Amino acid sequence: MDKVTLLLIMVGLLFTLIFLVLLYVWVSRTKRAPDAQAAETFESLQSLISDVSTSNNDLVRAVEVLIEKFIQIGEGTRDYSHYEALIERLCIHPHTDSKVVLRFERALRSANPRFKEKIEKALKHGLAHRG
Repeated sequence: MDKVTLLLIMVGLLFTLIFLVLLYVWVSRTKRAPDAQAAETFESLQSLISDVSTSNNDLVRAVEVLIEKFIQIGEGTRDYSHYEALIERLCIHPHTDSKVVLRFERALRSANPRFKEKIEKALKHGLAHRG
């Protein structure tokens, strides 16, 4: 085999590899788009926060949707216990950070001043279980 043929084969393999990587990235991005639309109910956001494999970006997005749509305690079938469990799960989640937890806690406290002490207690309880 001469050098020109070997060089052409190497260039062909390089372009094939680049094409496969781009195809993989494109396919993985198109799969995530429907998930963002599916997580619009309180229960689906609750399960997203409960899932330990949820990334930090997904947690941030879930908290933003909760703040926008479901911040009032006592609306519909959701009572305080649902929000208490959310705060505690958010505190102990392995991919969370303090900004996400504090943003949710502050928004919840400002929207529901009558539950202020209970929210603070749930936050302390969740932070105590963080390990």
